[in-house]
Amino acid sequence: MEKIQRRIQSQRVPSNSGDGVCPVCGGTNYRTYFELIPEYDSAFIRFGEICPQCKKQVRAQDITRVPAEFHDADITKFRFDIYQKENLTGNFRKVIMSMFQEYDSDKWRNAGRGLYLWSRTPGTGKTFLACCLAKSVMIKYDTQMRFVTVADYLGKVGDSYKRERGESDASQIYRECQLLVFDDLGAQKEGSWQDQEIFRIINGRMSNGLVTIFTSNMSPEELKLSNRTKDRIISKNLVLKMPEESIRAKRAEEGQEKMLCEILGRQEVGNG
Repeated sequence: MEKIQRRIQSQRVPSNSGDGVCPVCGGTNYRTYFELIPEYDSAFIRFGEICPQCKKQVRAQDITRVPAEFHDADITKFRFDIYQKENLTGNFRKVIMSMFQEYDSDKWRNAGRGLYLWSRTPGTGKTFLACCLAKSVMIKYDTQMRFVTVADYLGKVGDSYKRERGESDASQIYRECQLLVFDDLGAQKEGSWQDQEIFRIINGRMSNGLVTIFTSNMSPEELKLSNRTKDRIISKNLVLKMPEESIRAKRAEEGQEKMLCEILGRQEVGNG
Protein backbone atom coordinates (compact mmCIF):
# COMPACT_ATOMS: atom_id res chain seq x y z
CA MET A 1 0.00 0.00 0.00
CA GLU A 2 1.13 3.54 -0.74
CA LYS A 3 2.00 5.65 2.25
CA ILE A 4 -0.99 7.79 3.22
CA GLN A 5 -0.37 11.51 2.93
CA ARG A 6 -2.26 13.33 5.64
CA ARG A 7 -2.46 16.85 6.97
CA ILE A 8 -3.89 17.42 10.44
CA GLN A 9 -5.96 20.55 10.90
CA SER A 10 -4.44 23.08 13.30
CA GLN A 11 -5.60 23.23 16.91
CA ARG A 12 -8.77 25.17 17.61
CA VAL A 13 -7.80 25.97 21.21
CA PRO A 14 -4.35 26.95 22.54
CA SER A 15 -2.82 24.13 24.58
CA ASN A 16 -2.16 26.52 27.45
CA SER A 17 -5.69 27.93 27.58
CA GLY A 18 -6.18 26.55 31.10
CA ASP A 19 -9.96 26.22 30.73
CA GLY A 20 -10.01 22.43 30.46
CA VAL A 21 -11.00 22.43 26.78
CA CYS A 22 -9.22 19.81 24.68
CA PRO A 23 -6.47 21.52 22.63
CA VAL A 24 -6.79 18.95 19.83
CA CYS A 25 -10.51 19.14 19.05
CA GLY A 26 -11.65 22.24 20.90
CA GLY A 27 -14.19 20.27 22.92
CA THR A 28 -15.99 18.84 19.86
CA ASN A 29 -14.63 15.29 20.45
CA TYR A 30 -13.74 15.05 16.74
CA ARG A 31 -10.66 16.10 14.76
CA THR A 32 -10.56 17.12 11.12
CA TYR A 33 -7.74 16.11 8.81
CA PHE A 34 -7.04 16.12 5.08
CA GLU A 35 -5.90 13.08 3.13
CA LEU A 36 -4.55 12.76 -0.40
CA ILE A 37 -7.00 10.71 -2.51
CA PRO A 38 -5.83 9.64 -6.00
CA GLU A 39 -9.42 9.01 -7.17
CA TYR A 40 -10.11 12.72 -6.75
CA ASP A 41 -7.25 13.95 -8.94
CA SER A 42 -4.80 13.57 -6.04
CA ALA A 43 -6.60 16.28 -4.09
CA PHE A 44 -6.52 16.58 -0.31
CA ILE A 45 -10.03 15.61 0.89
CA ARG A 46 -11.40 16.55 4.30
CA PHE A 47 -12.10 13.69 6.72
CA GLY A 48 -13.11 13.49 10.35
CA GLU A 49 -12.09 11.10 13.11
CA ILE A 50 -12.59 10.66 16.85
CA CYS A 51 -10.21 12.93 18.75
CA PRO A 52 -7.27 10.75 19.88
CA GLN A 53 -7.06 12.68 23.15
CA CYS A 54 -10.78 12.38 23.97
CA LYS A 55 -11.24 8.83 22.62
CA LYS A 56 -12.25 7.18 25.90
CA GLN A 57 -14.73 9.94 26.67
CA VAL A 58 -16.29 9.69 23.21
CA ARG A 59 -16.67 5.92 23.57
CA ALA A 60 -18.45 6.36 26.90
CA GLN A 61 -20.85 8.89 25.36
CA ASP A 62 -21.51 6.97 22.14
CA ILE A 63 -25.25 6.63 21.55
CA THR A 64 -25.06 5.45 17.95
CA ARG A 65 -25.24 1.79 19.10
CA VAL A 66 -22.42 0.89 16.71
CA PRO A 67 -20.84 -2.39 17.96
CA ALA A 68 -17.96 -1.80 20.39
CA GLU A 69 -15.45 -3.42 18.02
CA PHE A 70 -16.25 -0.69 15.46
CA HIS A 71 -16.25 2.34 17.78
CA ASP A 72 -13.12 3.74 16.13
CA ALA A 73 -14.29 2.97 12.58
CA ASP A 74 -13.97 5.57 9.86
CA ILE A 75 -13.74 5.34 6.10
CA THR A 76 -9.91 5.39 6.05
CA LYS A 77 -9.80 2.21 8.13
CA PHE A 78 -11.59 0.08 5.54
CA ARG A 79 -9.06 -1.70 3.35
CA PHE A 80 -10.49 -1.89 -0.16
CA ASP A 81 -7.34 -3.69 -1.28
CA ILE A 82 -7.55 -6.55 1.22
CA TYR A 83 -9.56 -8.81 -1.09
CA GLN A 84 -7.55 -11.21 -3.23
CA LYS A 85 -10.28 -12.56 -5.52
CA GLU A 86 -11.84 -9.24 -6.50
CA ASN A 87 -10.42 -5.72 -6.73
CA LEU A 88 -12.53 -3.14 -4.88
CA THR A 89 -10.26 -0.17 -5.58
CA GLY A 90 -12.16 0.80 -8.74
CA ASN A 91 -15.84 1.71 -9.18
CA PHE A 92 -16.90 0.09 -5.89
CA ARG A 93 -14.61 2.39 -3.93
CA LYS A 94 -15.67 5.39 -6.01
CA VAL A 95 -19.32 4.81 -5.09
CA ILE A 96 -18.48 4.53 -1.38
CA MET A 97 -16.31 7.65 -1.53
CA SER A 98 -19.03 9.48 -3.43
CA MET A 99 -21.50 8.85 -0.62
CA PHE A 100 -18.94 10.15 1.85
CA GLN A 101 -17.73 13.16 -0.13
CA GLU A 102 -21.05 14.11 -1.78
CA TYR A 103 -23.49 12.99 0.90
CA ASP A 104 -25.00 16.46 1.28
CA SER A 105 -26.13 16.67 -2.36
CA ASP A 106 -28.81 15.57 -4.81
CA LYS A 107 -26.91 12.31 -5.32
CA TRP A 108 -27.49 11.06 -1.77
CA ARG A 109 -29.16 12.88 1.15
CA ASN A 110 -31.31 15.25 -0.90
CA ALA A 111 -32.55 12.26 -2.89
CA GLY A 112 -32.99 10.06 0.19
CA ARG A 113 -30.72 7.53 -1.51
CA GLY A 114 -28.85 4.88 0.47
CA LEU A 115 -26.86 1.68 -0.02
CA TYR A 116 -27.61 -2.04 0.07
CA LEU A 117 -24.42 -4.03 0.78
CA TRP A 118 -24.70 -7.79 0.44
CA SER A 119 -22.83 -11.05 0.01
CA ARG A 120 -23.68 -14.64 0.86
CA THR A 121 -20.36 -15.32 2.59
CA PRO A 122 -20.23 -14.30 6.28
CA GLY A 123 -17.37 -12.05 7.36
CA THR A 124 -16.87 -10.19 4.08
CA GLY A 125 -16.80 -6.81 5.83
CA LYS A 126 -20.34 -5.59 5.08
CA THR A 127 -21.07 -4.40 8.60
CA PHE A 128 -17.59 -2.96 9.09
CA LEU A 129 -17.81 -1.00 5.83
CA ALA A 130 -21.31 0.25 6.71
CA CYS A 131 -20.05 1.47 10.11
CA CYS A 132 -16.91 3.06 8.65
CA LEU A 133 -18.97 4.97 6.11
CA ALA A 134 -21.81 5.93 8.45
CA LYS A 135 -19.52 7.17 11.22
CA SER A 136 -17.47 9.26 8.79
CA VAL A 137 -20.63 10.80 7.33
CA MET A 138 -21.91 11.48 10.85
CA ILE A 139 -18.70 13.28 11.82
CA LYS A 140 -18.23 15.24 8.60
CA TYR A 141 -21.85 16.40 8.22
CA ASP A 142 -22.82 16.51 11.90
CA THR A 143 -25.77 14.23 11.18
CA GLN A 144 -27.77 12.00 13.53
CA MET A 145 -26.78 8.36 12.96
CA ARG A 146 -27.84 5.08 14.54
CA PHE A 147 -26.96 1.39 14.09
CA VAL A 148 -29.30 -1.52 14.76
CA THR A 149 -29.61 -5.12 13.62
CA VAL A 150 -32.98 -5.98 12.14
CA ALA A 151 -33.57 -8.60 14.85
CA ASP A 152 -32.80 -6.09 17.63
CA TYR A 153 -35.06 -3.49 16.02
CA LEU A 154 -37.98 -5.93 15.89
CA GLY A 155 -37.31 -6.78 19.53
CA LYS A 156 -37.52 -3.08 20.46
CA VAL A 157 -40.74 -2.71 18.49
CA GLY A 158 -42.22 -5.67 20.36
CA ASP A 159 -41.17 -4.11 23.67
CA SER A 160 -42.76 -0.80 22.66
CA TYR A 161 -46.20 -2.43 22.56
CA LYS A 162 -45.73 -3.55 26.17
CA ARG A 163 -44.45 -0.24 27.58
CA GLU A 164 -46.25 1.59 30.34
CA ARG A 165 -48.16 4.81 29.72
CA GLY A 166 -45.70 7.70 29.39
CA GLU A 167 -42.72 5.39 28.82
CA SER A 168 -40.63 6.26 25.75
CA ASP A 169 -40.58 4.11 22.62
CA ALA A 170 -37.00 2.82 22.19
CA SER A 171 -37.67 1.86 18.55
CA GLN A 172 -38.74 5.33 17.43
CA ILE A 173 -35.24 6.77 17.04
CA TYR A 174 -34.45 4.23 14.30
CA ARG A 175 -37.46 5.35 12.27
CA GLU A 176 -36.57 9.03 12.64
CA CYS A 177 -32.74 9.34 12.65
CA GLN A 178 -31.18 11.01 9.62
CA LEU A 179 -28.87 8.08 8.80
CA LEU A 180 -29.46 4.45 9.81
CA VAL A 181 -27.33 1.33 9.43
CA PHE A 182 -29.95 -1.45 9.23
CA ASP A 183 -27.80 -4.54 9.71
CA ASP A 184 -28.37 -8.17 8.72
CA LEU A 185 -31.63 -7.82 6.82
CA GLY A 186 -33.01 -11.26 5.96
CA ALA A 187 -31.71 -12.98 9.10
CA GLN A 188 -34.82 -12.10 11.11
CA LYS A 189 -37.55 -14.58 11.98
CA GLU A 190 -40.12 -14.86 9.20
CA GLY A 191 -43.73 -13.86 9.75
CA SER A 192 -46.41 -11.39 8.72
CA TRP A 193 -45.80 -9.22 11.79
CA GLN A 194 -42.06 -9.01 11.09
CA ASP A 195 -42.72 -8.19 7.42
CA GLN A 196 -45.20 -5.50 8.40
CA GLU A 197 -42.81 -3.82 10.83
CA ILE A 198 -39.89 -3.95 8.38
CA PHE A 199 -42.10 -2.39 5.71
CA ARG A 200 -43.19 0.29 8.18
CA ILE A 201 -39.66 1.44 9.00
CA ILE A 202 -38.40 1.25 5.40
CA ASN A 203 -41.43 2.94 3.89
CA GLY A 204 -41.52 5.58 6.62
CA ARG A 205 -37.85 6.46 6.27
CA MET A 206 -38.02 6.66 2.49
CA SER A 207 -41.22 8.75 2.59
CA ASN A 208 -39.41 11.21 4.85
CA GLY A 209 -36.26 11.28 2.71
CA LEU A 210 -34.09 9.58 5.35
CA VAL A 211 -31.00 7.64 4.29
CA THR A 212 -30.44 3.97 5.15
CA ILE A 213 -27.44 1.68 4.68
CA PHE A 214 -28.57 -1.96 4.61
CA THR A 215 -26.40 -5.04 5.02
CA SER A 216 -27.57 -8.54 4.14
CA ASN A 217 -26.48 -12.08 3.27
CA MET A 218 -28.81 -12.12 0.27
CA SER A 219 -29.75 -9.95 -2.68
CA PRO A 220 -32.88 -7.74 -2.37
CA GLU A 221 -34.77 -10.05 -4.72
CA GLU A 222 -34.05 -13.07 -2.49
CA LEU A 223 -35.37 -11.49 0.71
CA LYS A 224 -38.29 -13.38 2.23
CA LEU A 225 -40.31 -10.18 2.48
CA SER A 226 -43.35 -8.87 0.63
CA ASN A 227 -42.87 -7.51 -2.87
CA ARG A 228 -43.84 -4.02 -1.72
CA THR A 229 -41.02 -4.08 0.86
CA LYS A 230 -38.46 -5.28 -1.68
CA ASP A 231 -39.67 -2.69 -4.20
CA ARG A 232 -39.10 0.10 -1.67
CA ILE A 233 -35.55 -1.12 -1.02
CA ILE A 234 -34.61 -1.40 -4.69
CA SER A 235 -36.22 1.90 -5.67
CA LYS A 236 -34.19 4.10 -3.34
CA ASN A 237 -30.93 2.25 -2.66
CA LEU A 238 -27.87 1.49 -4.73
CA VAL A 239 -27.17 -2.25 -4.53
CA LEU A 240 -23.50 -3.22 -4.16
CA LYS A 241 -22.30 -6.81 -3.96
CA MET A 242 -19.31 -7.51 -1.73
CA PRO A 243 -16.70 -10.12 -2.73
CA GLU A 244 -17.48 -13.68 -1.59
CA GLU A 245 -14.34 -13.72 0.53
CA SER A 246 -14.09 -13.64 4.31
CA ILE A 247 -11.78 -10.89 5.54
CA ARG A 248 -12.79 -11.74 9.10
CA ALA A 249 -10.80 -14.97 8.80
CA LYS A 250 -7.90 -13.05 7.26
CA ARG A 251 -7.93 -10.52 10.10
CA ALA A 252 -7.99 -13.35 12.63
CA GLU A 253 -4.97 -14.94 10.96
CA GLU A 254 -3.12 -11.60 10.97
CA GLY A 255 -4.02 -11.17 14.63
CA GLN A 256 -2.62 -14.59 15.48
CA GLU A 257 0.63 -13.82 13.67
CA LYS A 258 0.93 -10.46 15.44
CA MET A 259 0.47 -12.09 18.84
CA LEU A 260 3.09 -14.72 18.07
CA CYS A 261 5.50 -12.03 16.95
CA GLU A 262 4.97 -10.12 20.18
CA ILE A 263 5.46 -13.23 22.31
CA LEU A 264 8.20 -15.13 20.44
CA GLY A 265 9.85 -12.44 18.38
CA ARG A 266 9.67 -11.99 14.61
CA GLN A 267 12.76 -14.06 13.85
CA GLU A 268 11.54 -17.13 15.71
CA VAL A 269 8.07 -16.94 14.06
CA GLY A 270 9.69 -16.62 10.66
CA ASN A 271 11.75 -19.76 11.28
CA GLY A 272 8.56 -21.65 12.09
